[in-house]
Amino acid sequence: MAGINRVHGHVVAPATLHGGYTLAFFKVAGTNVGTADSPAADDGTPITLGNFSKAIRGIQTIATIVYIGARANNQFVVGIDEPSASRFVSANSDTDLGAAIDAVVTAATGVSTTVTDVSDLTAGQI
Repeated sequence: MAGINRVHGHVVAPATLHGGYTLAFFKVAGTNVGTADSPAADDGTPITLGNFSKAIRGIQTIATIVYIGARANNQFVVGIDEPSASRFVSANSDTDLGAAIDAVVTAATGVSTTVTDVSDLTAGQI
């Protein structure tokens, strides 16, 4: 008899990779917010971080990232462990997690962004 797979009380697909985290997905969009790192040259100069790396590092200061979507120069999607995320950053006076992500990404990259919660979208809506 088949049953429902559960991890920490949540319904999950078999062999899930996220281990039962309650996930929240956010689309981060802004001009050049997802630019790639510049590779190091043969002369020993270091890698120059692009805005995508800076944005991910910024988000990591307030949340555990469980999923990182494909990078595009002007947008990307990130999945985080929603219950453990800190909504309170100095630039965010409310409890909106999207606003907190917007604040840390903007601070890390200098890019004005729009952050959209895409957790409840159905297939084909993005």
